[in-house]
Amino acid sequence: MSTYGHFRMLWIILVFTGINFYGQKSTAQTPLKTIIIKGMLVDSTTRSPIELATVAVTRPGHQLVQSTLTAADGSFLLKVPEGSKLTLHISYVGYRAYTSGVHPVAGLADMGLIRVSANSGVLNEVVVSGKKPVIQSKGDKLIYNAASDIGNRTGSAEDVLRKAPMISISADGEVRLRGNGNIKVLLNGLPSGILARNLKEAMKMIPASAIAAVEIMTSPSARYEAEGAAGVINIITKKKMEGTGGSIDLSAGNLEQTINGNLNMTRGKFSVNLNLEGSLEKSRTVTELNRDALAGGQVIGNLLQQTDETQRNRGGFAELSAEYRMDTSRKITGGVSYWKGSWPTVSQGYNLYMDKHGVNEYNQTGRQTGNVHFTEFSLNYQQKFRHPGQELQLISQYSFAGEKADYQTDQIYISGKHYFREHSPNTGSSKDLSLQADYAQPLDHKGDQLLEVGGRYSRNTSRSSYRVFNNRQTPGSEQLTEDPSRANVMSYFQEIAAAYVNLSLKAGRNWAFRLGTRYEHTSLGSDFQQYQPAFRSRFNNLVSSILLNKKVTDMHDLKLSFTERIRRPWIWDLNPYINAGDPRNITSGNPELKPEINRMLELAHHYTAASGFSLHSGIYFQSNSNAIESLRTVDSFSVSRTMPQNIAANKRLGANIFTDLMFSKSWTFSAGADICQVWYRSRTMQLSNDAALYSVNINSSWELPKDITLQFSGDYGNGYVTLQGRTSANYSYRFAVQKEFPDKKAGVTVSINNPFQNNFLQRTSATAPSFNSNTSSWYYNRSFSVSFNWKFGTVRASGEENEKETGEKTMRRKR
Repeated sequence: MSTYGHFRMLWIILVFTGINFYGQKSTAQTPLKTIIIKGMLVDSTTRSPIELATVAVTRPGHQLVQSTLTAADGSFLLKVPEGSKLTLHISYVGYRAYTSGVHPVAGLADMGLIRVSANSGVLNEVVVSGKKPVIQSKGDKLIYNAASDIGNRTGSAEDVLRKAPMISISADGEVRLRGNGNIKVLLNGLPSGILARNLKEAMKMIPASAIAAVEIMTSPSARYEAEGAAGVINIITKKKMEGTGGSIDLSAGNLEQTINGNLNMTRGKFSVNLNLEGSLEKSRTVTELNRDALAGGQVIGNLLQQTDETQRNRGGFAELSAEYRMDTSRKITGGVSYWKGSWPTVSQGYNLYMDKHGVNEYNQTGRQTGNVHFTEFSLNYQQKFRHPGQELQLISQYSFAGEKADYQTDQIYISGKHYFREHSPNTGSSKDLSLQADYAQPLDHKGDQLLEVGGRYSRNTSRSSYRVFNNRQTPGSEQLTEDPSRANVMSYFQEIAAAYVNLSLKAGRNWAFRLGTRYEHTSLGSDFQQYQPAFRSRFNNLVSSILLNKKVTDMHDLKLSFTERIRRPWIWDLNPYINAGDPRNITSGNPELKPEINRMLELAHHYTAASGFSLHSGIYFQSNSNAIESLRTVDSFSVSRTMPQNIAANKRLGANIFTDLMFSKSWTFSAGADICQVWYRSRTMQLSNDAALYSVNINSSWELPKDITLQFSGDYGNGYVTLQGRTSANYSYRFAVQKEFPDKKAGVTVSINNPFQNNFLQRTSATAPSFNSNTSSWYYNRSFSVSFNWKFGTVRASGEENEKETGEKTMRRKR
């Protein structure tokens, strides 16, 4: 299909998702009779407004009619179809629930000033009107409320991300946003050294039960780091509770076992939180590779390789954090966290290589080990000022890590004679320092016009030492000698200095604008103990972001955005260390890589009906002229060498749609789909590749009597594409059932993943002038688990969110 054809197809999809919008306008000529319900919510003691409280209107039988959240000044307004016996419900964590009948006069029900009092009871006394919807649209974010999904009682953050809009997880655990693996992942809005160091393994260390929500930002503001071409994913963990108490989550299964314990203690203005986590995970993959070596379009050699690989991940995490509130507008938080993980891998394989010189047949065993210990310290200060939205935040982080990795491979002839052995130890260490300041200044009394400025400085230093020993000089011998040409010590540094300015404006007729720009200066370099020359690189990036938002009606919202993002080469991309754990498939880094620059234009539409039904759709175009791609070459002996290079340009034209609806009070359903056309071009290599990609996910839950809930979720993607090849489909599905005990403080969840298949097959093909390969991989992913969660102690909901408005204004009045 031509580019024009794909554009037309995607435009039709966007128009189709907007049928509700235009249908709404067409029916406006014969409108239904509606009434307006409005009011203002305040603290009964301080008379200060309460923001983000849930306001809902129901009919008899608890049938939801419409819902909304209170604004910064505590006000709310709902337009609902006219009817009898309407009831207004208002709830906010930490406050007593409010219920009142609605009695409109001339189409208006003015509830006036509603005063609610703080609830000083324990957790099970706090009344909440209902769960948050699974998917929400708020500003430039699409939010997946993981805490509303009972399937997240077991598993890890990787399992949670599988269910979030626009996010997919490849068979080998790589996180992708709209099919692009170049993303920035934050933890509670802040960079995390653990996530930056090894995202795949860190995702397995965060229990699913600890995650409250996942925010997806494809067009983040200039306040966020420019790193991450596809956008930003922010993982939000569950809020701390006040008082003394905690929780324990235990999960056991055939492939994974986890434990998560949390303890909170609060005394006056001081609170302490301790979190302990541990996990064990096993994975197995069987692979068959068939690769032809080519010369002048003719086959000059063929490699058949069969491998059975098992990996066992072990990890532990501990975090101690403390918070001191000097008053209701100022607080200091600090913490220390420690993570230790290991992922040993053992493999057995068969190799058959044939060319004009004869046949080479042998078995191969391999062992790879990797472990890391990581420590991070943080100290943050936050101050809120007189005007709504005026805030200063200072953030500091320091971390250090040590890691070891090595591999050993043995080749054994079919006769049983040992022929070749190679061993390579690799040790490394790193230190990271980051300092960040953010300040927000409202330009009017309401806070509708907001100016944000800030800056960030970070420095990373690391050292990597690697050596290689083998018996190449004396085949068959047990004695290994060092290969000095493959030994080195690499010292690396990276410094980033950044500053940004962001302006948010609200205009008449429900228009809103956000204009931002961010400047980042990067200096990086590396020194080598021998052979390779030292290198230095400096580059400056000025990236911009623009967001236009139009609230057409109470139900329809339109957004148009333009965003620039960058991707710097990571240290493992730059490190020239040669990994020959499989001598037929060698990988190495490239110290000459340059950063990428991505530009994206996006149009999105969000629709919310009075029934609670919501629909989010969008269309986007993304372009990158200097993409980093892993380039593979194969020599005449069918040895593959893979190294990243700046050799490609890629473009994406895509559309997405997500919906969340409630079939009944007890049955909820959400689903999403992404489709895009991807083009890769490399003039240097005279290569090109393109494909149409799509992915879908669904999630549904049913609440049954006696506090029993059933849940099903599944995801499917038809693969992904690279400059030199593509993969076939990837899919998974999950069932879960939860039983909560009457006091709601404990529960048991049983879940099973992929019950109808022991493994699934994924095929990968790649081609270039020097080779043609086809790989079949069987992933053994059928699993089951049982989890138990228990909350103990006398804790109550944290009043931190309430103090965003009530606490600040109380203090000001006392002055």
